[in-house]
Amino acid sequence: MLFGLPRQIASQYIRSLQTWSVSHSVHCHVVPRVAVLMGLLGIAMSGYSSRQLALHHRPATART
Repeated sequence: MLFGLPRQIASQYIRSLQTWSVSHSVHCHVVPRVAVLMGLLGIAMSGYSSRQLALHHRPATART
């Protein structure tokens, strides 16, 4: 018995911890990659937007 728990509950608890650790390790590898991808996408969109603004924007005429 594990800490006074019945054998069936202890084995289910250990199995759930093992499942969590596997999903957690996958999660730890995926999240940084997605964050980097989203950051690069944001930088690319910002550059594209700035380029389109520079190409198609007509400056306002100065009023005196």
